[in-house]
Amino acid sequence: MKKAMKGVLSTLLVCSIVLAGCAKAEVKPTASTDASTTSTPEVVTLTAQTAGIEKTRVDNLVQASLKLNEELKSQGKNIEVKMETKSFDGSWADYVKQFMLASQSKKAPDIYAIGHEYVGMLADGNYIMPLDSLKQSKAYSDLFPVLWESVTFKGKVWAAPQDTEARPVFYNKGILKKLGWTDQQINDLPEKVKKGEFTLQDMTQLAQEAKTKGAAEFGIVHRPVDGPDFQALAYNFGAKLYDPADNKLVLDKKAVAKQFQYYYDIAQKKLIPDNLTTMEWTSVHKTVVNEKTLFYYGGVWNVNNWVSDSFHDQLGKVDVKWVNDHLGMMLIPAAEKGGKPVTLSHPFVYTVSAQTKNPELVTRLLELVADPKLQTEHNVKTYHLPVTKGGADDATFKADITLGKVAYMSEYTTFLPNHEGFSKYSTAVFKAIQAVELGKQTPDAAMKDLEAQLKNDLGDQLKIVQ
Repeated sequence: MKKAMKGVLSTLLVCSIVLAGCAKAEVKPTASTDASTTSTPEVVTLTAQTAGIEKTRVDNLVQASLKLNEELKSQGKNIEVKMETKSFDGSWADYVKQFMLASQSKKAPDIYAIGHEYVGMLADGNYIMPLDSLKQSKAYSDLFPVLWESVTFKGKVWAAPQDTEARPVFYNKGILKKLGWTDQQINDLPEKVKKGEFTLQDMTQLAQEAKTKGAAEFGIVHRPVDGPDFQALAYNFGAKLYDPADNKLVLDKKAVAKQFQYYYDIAQKKLIPDNLTTMEWTSVHKTVVNEKTLFYYGGVWNVNNWVSDSFHDQLGKVDVKWVNDHLGMMLIPAAEKGGKPVTLSHPFVYTVSAQTKNPELVTRLLELVADPKLQTEHNVKTYHLPVTKGGADDATFKADITLGKVAYMSEYTTFLPNHEGFSKYSTAVFKAIQAVELGKQTPDAAMKDLEAQLKNDLGDQLKIVQ
């Protein structure tokens, strides 16, 4: 579901202001006024916008507004909140441009749902307001602490985390059984990874065994295109990708060299398809569900991909039970024995327009929308994870046979930097990984070219650590 968002140029004067109104407004029902009220309540209209097909992000705000109206009435306040929601259909880059243009024409929505990596850019441009009070709010008191990092920029909180996810390593249970693993050993693997007992090297060796013994065609498969997943390996090798003090991206040469060496090694050992970085997504999904690879660096939302499309050669679409019976999920194993495993998340967040005329009402609405039941309603429909421990403890969420197994991964997650130049960094790193996997460059040569490319692309926005 989640996709890495591309960077957006800050200069947008060449774009048409007409874009600001291209999202069709949909008015949602709100609580009715009490017929016994002696005076007509003051109607305050709040607007919210999201993008893509996951409209529960704004639908949940409508539900929260009903609770807000009840609360206002109980406090004797003669105010009724009316929610209007918008959904943008188009590229993520255009979605961000549309918000900026709407802000310039004083028509920005009060609440704007967006990927966390845009927080820094929107904050620097004075498009959104700080929300430090949320960190002290009871509604977010049980937020997974690491998630505050995803919405913090220059020492301030700029958004409310709305959902998150995990990018686990899927492992094929049938292939492990071919290698002689028992059901108990297979089921214990995620815990061994969690404890740092099963390392990245162990994973590579096991992938090699599966291929050598003919139990699998491939040992490892990852995404075929640029995306956040590749940075999880950099973090696993100790990389620091961003310096918040200087607001600069960081090229951590020691860690990135290990990152490149890893991809080079699995390619040289023929553990991955020769053309992996040029494959179509359909081919990758078919490789996973047809028991052709032992390990797959994926996302928990891929379960929805596999039950929605006919990737299996015999069964076509598979169901959730089939996925859980045939595939397990674990964290990315630690690089060293006893180390901490990792995953990477791309939280979606609620930001608040700096132009809002009702900051107190909007802030209270963001507190109410953190209700565990509302989180669960969104998460089970879209295969996302809750942002609070209360959401993770919700009975309906825990009962989900997929999501309930990976909720703990939020405690091991990492994030992309909140820096507008990161898309250039990500693109350059992917091209380097592609070059080493295809055998066009050694890791050392790829590093030299990467450094030169990033110096050219990022200039003084880049800090190099030897």
